[in-house]
Amino acid sequence: MGMGAFKRLEQSPAGKAVLAVAIFSLIVGGWFGYQHYQVAQAELPGAPTRAEQCALWFVGSSSIHRWTSLDKDMAPWNAYRRGVDDAGYSEILPRFANAVDDPRPAAIILYAGENDIARSVPVRTVVRDLAKFLELRTRMMGDVPVLVLSMKPSPGRWKHFRAQQLFNGAAKRLIPHMPRAYYADITSPLLIGGRTGENYRRDGVHMNAQGYRIWADVVRRRLREILPPAVVKRCEAEGMR
Repeated sequence: MGMGAFKRLEQSPAGKAVLAVAIFSLIVGGWFGYQHYQVAQAELPGAPTRAEQCALWFVGSSSIHRWTSLDKDMAPWNAYRRGVDDAGYSEILPRFANAVDDPRPAAIILYAGENDIARSVPVRTVVRDLAKFLELRTRMMGDVPVLVLSMKPSPGRWKHFRAQQLFNGAAKRLIPHMPRAYYADITSPLLIGGRTGENYRRDGVHMNAQGYRIWADVVRRRLREILPPAVVKRCEAEGMR
């Protein structure tokens, strides 16, 4: 477009509207592009500084991020709290990819996807994102096992419970087809007579101390089942020295 034509467009009412829309689109597009860049460059919090034989990465969303008693609940394992507050898979996957050079853990415990479902992301998409995470783990870390936690029921998100159950069922069917991936049911222990109990904070979504102890008990039991007995014996004995 020549300068004369641009000036005529700029001076006409219709032209001004077109230019306003174009400028707005550039601003919005630039903002989303910047946000995408920021996420792509971001890292998982809580990176270990050295290799440890008994390290566990707890990766996921705010339910991991807000597990502030994790060190105590999982002792003597060296538990790293690597959750991102309010995150969905779109925030977790690139951050996990950026952890490629971090010292490998003995296992990864994953809790993710609940926020996606609460934001109306289709269950099939969330399951595909779980598969992407497991495939990415294999490319980055080979045979490091991943323990996938089921989606928790919660009073504040009870309307999503049906979709969460669909995800849990699909995850259970997917996981046997993925190398070194395992499922852990935290849903059943949190239900009393088919309803949520007193294991939640006042927001009705996140766990309180009692709820997190239930999570820790399930994780410990499953680690004893999926990891080599020698590893479990060594790591659980660390606290007795």
